[in-house]
Amino acid sequence: MNKLIPLLLLILWFLTCKNWWYHIILIPIAMFAFQFIQAINDESKNFDELEIYWVIPIMMIIVPIVYLIRIKLFDKLVYGIDLKKIEAELEEYKRKEQDEQEQQNTTAETQKQEVH
Repeated sequence: MNKLIPLLLLILWFLTCKNWWYHIILIPIAMFAFQFIQAINDESKNFDELEIYWVIPIMMIIVPIVYLIRIKLFDKLVYGIDLKKIEAELEEYKRKEQDEQEQQNTTAETQKQEVH
């Protein structure tokens, strides 16, 4: 429990933190996660010693993934930005532009035909 409770609290803090430095919380999260796994593992004789060597390469993978997930969640839940609605509006705008372009082309063609 000495590893699990701080791990859960740090994860909760990371997910709810709105400060610019919130990514730094991932380092203790990773450390507690490795310590928790080693505490559960019966074969491990020494723990709380070598986790830092595992944390750095894993952090290079986890940080971008978590950052993208967090951006999507915050955009949708906190800021109310729905990317599907934005894409639908953009498609509607493009369709209107194409319709206007077609109308301009047809009017230009009819004017040319009337002139000849």
